[in-house]
Amino acid sequence: MTQRRVFFPALIALLAIGSCRGGCRRSDDRAATVEGRLALFPVATKVVAAIDVAKLRASPAAAKLAEKAQQDQADQHEIEEFARRTGFDPLRQLMSVTVAFPEEARAHGEVGMVLRAEKLDETKLVAYARDQLQKSGDDLVATTHGRFTLWSSKRDPDVVGFFIDGQTFALGAGGWGPKMADLAESARPVDSAATDVDLVNLVERAAGAHALWAAAIVPESTRKSLASDPHFSDAAAILTLSAGVDLGKGLEAQLLADLATAAEAKSLALKVTESLRDAKRNPEVLMLGLGPYLDGVTATAVDHSFTLHATLSEPAFDDLLARLGGLLALMHSGAPLPGLAR
Repeated sequence: MTQRRVFFPALIALLAIGSCRGGCRRSDDRAATVEGRLALFPVATKVVAAIDVAKLRASPAAAKLAEKAQQDQADQHEIEEFARRTGFDPLRQLMSVTVAFPEEARAHGEVGMVLRAEKLDETKLVAYARDQLQKSGDDLVATTHGRFTLWSSKRDPDVVGFFIDGQTFALGAGGWGPKMADLAESARPVDSAATDVDLVNLVERAAGAHALWAAAIVPESTRKSLASDPHFSDAAAILTLSAGVDLGKGLEAQLLADLATAAEAKSLALKVTESLRDAKRNPEVLMLGLGPYLDGVTATAVDHSFTLHATLSEPAFDDLLARLGGLLALMHSGAPLPGLAR
């Protein structure tokens, strides 16, 4: 997908920054079910990913992540100003963000996002977005679509956002905005990803109790491309992928792939295990101190399923955060990153 100018740039950026501290109530309504997660996305959806912010806030690692996020005073000031002007504090009121894509999103830029929060004031958020756009010579355009008002920028009318209610904001690009508005208004099941039984089952398995999760039905075109490359031929048999990440004092992550046969699953597990073994012996990996991270990674196969499991202990997780903190500090300082051009 080509890089595009999203009409709520500050809103989306701030929501991504501020999802790891504070507290919020967890709404247990239909939107929290698998069908609810998929109901607002078109039936062409094949990839879904989500962040359950409430679970992240409740994790022991949340305070550590928040500390890293607060280190830049300019970012902190921007978040506080955003909350003051809109009445929405993403650090405390954001509940979840779900993103979906079709099989070939790069062709036309299709993408959908559903954001849920404790309270969203449409009037204040629109005013803030309009002010930010006008500073760069752009503006918001309102279009009536059924019972919804669709918001887009003059420069990029293809990116469309709308407020479903006081707790839900949806955004679509590549023609998905109006389609999502139709689904929100009429809930026609024939047009919704919630009618794709395979995807629903995959999302149910991926979401579980994970704070971060993703699910994908692997496109046939991708499998053919992998099959033509000797280095990735074992991965060409993957039909579906699901992944979940949880933060406790450390980190737990799991990737589960369904393959056509048990033999293919076993072959993939063997190939990954060999690659992990070779990586642990690699001098560059050892010099960078990445060995402890790889010690917690295992690959197994059961029947036609392949599982990659990764565990980071609390000390390893703290070390990773320290490395990321140093990287962020370099980025904010404007200094060139090691090994990369400015």
